[in-house]
Amino acid sequence: MQRLEGGVSKAAEKGSRDSVVFVDNTAFVVSVKNNTVITAMDRSHLREHVFTNIDSAVIA
Repeated sequence: MQRLEGGVSKAAEKGSRDSVVFVDNTAFVVSVKNNTVITAMDRSHLREHVFTNIDSAVIA
């Protein structure tokens, strides 16, 4: 959780609104403005998805 929160904080510092935060083998699509996780996907599902409507990506 600390790494996810840190990633969201970094995105907020850069002015992001919606971001994908990668933590180990999981990708979290996050509303930075609302500080809310919208979607979480593990590594096995990442190849099947396209991230849309995000303005940043953070590796935490």
